Amino acid sequence: MRKLVGSLVVVFALVAVLVPATASATHSNGQGPSKDFRNGSHKGFCPTPFGTFPCDVHVNGQSSDATGTGIPASGHWFIRIYPGGVLGLDLVDLSGDVICLNAIGNSVWTRLLIVNSSTGLAPPGFTILDRAIDNGEGVNDPEDSSTGFLAPPGTTCPTTPFATTPIESGNITNHDGI
Repeated sequence: MRKLVGSLVVVFALVAVLVPATASATHSNGQGPSKDFRNGSHKGFCPTPFGTFPCDVHVNGQSSDATGTGIPASGHWFIRIYPGGVLGLDLVDLSGDVICLNAIGNSVWTRLLIVNSSTGLAPPGFTILDRAIDNGEGVNDPEDSSTGFLAPPGTTCPTTPFATTPIESGNITNHDGI
């Protein structure tokens, strides 16, 4: 019996050593990978020069420069805006590459390069400056929030604390890699 118990202890110890631990990827500092990232999709309202309209937003991006400028960054994004016929547009599709991503605490600032656009009002080569706030996922946590606006070409992520609006549904996951 002692040999059986001893063998089981050795087997469990080997399994504990050989099975890798997983890192929790949260916006909490000190947990997860040592890079900044933003992932997620949400529905909300997007400001435009012609008013604020319902939209769907999806951003998956990361930057290995966790303590600096957010450059270089990688990832992809899309935004679908529903202007409801304003300027003859029922749907605006924009998509492209994440070129800058800078996380500080639970906020992430990104610069999104427009590569594909269904309208000349937001042409390829222009960017979207975006800020997203991850307020957690608990039932008692406030809604995540986000906003973005059309900007000229550029590569920086200014961490200007511009106001965000709560998302309607979905989830934003930000991580400050410190």
